[in-house]
Amino acid sequence: MVIESFEPTAVFRKTKDGRYFVFCPEVDGVASEGRTLEEARSMIKEALEGVIEVVLERDFPDYFKQAKVKILRRDIVEKIDMNKKLQVAVSIRMARERAGLTQAQVAEKLGIKQQHISRYEKGIVVPSADRFLQLFEILKPIPSH
Repeated sequence: MVIESFEPTAVFRKTKDGRYFVFCPEVDGVASEGRTLEEARSMIKEALEGVIEVVLERDFPDYFKQAKVKILRRDIVEKIDMNKKLQVAVSIRMARERAGLTQAQVAEKLGIKQQHISRYEKGIVVPSADRFLQLFEILKPIPSH
C-alpha cells in the first residue's frame, strides 16, 4: 500500500534587505516573510495552517496540488513541521480526490455515515489506526500497467 502523505515544504528566499520571503508551493496563496529564518519558519507555519483550516472548513475542491515553482540554487527548502491532525486530514482528502470518490461513496464502502468522512477531512476527528488503514485500502491508487 503506497499512499502519499501531505508533507508541505517551505521555500525561503533571502531578499536584498536581508529578510526572508517564504512560500509553500503545495498550497496556493501561502506565503509570508520574516526578519530572520526562524521568524520566517514560524510565519509560514502559521499561514499554512490558517489557510488549510479555511480550505477544509469550506470544502474547496482540488485545492492541494503541487505548484510549478522554479527552485533557485540559493533557496532554502525545508519540510514544514505542521499540525499533525491537519496533515492527516489533508492526506485523507487528497487520497479521496485522487481516487475520484465522493465522501458519500467512501462512507458507503466503509459502512459509516458521510459525516464521519467529513469530520476526518476537516481535522475535527482523527480516525483510529484501524479506520485509517481501511480508508487507505479503499483510496489507494490502482497500479498502472
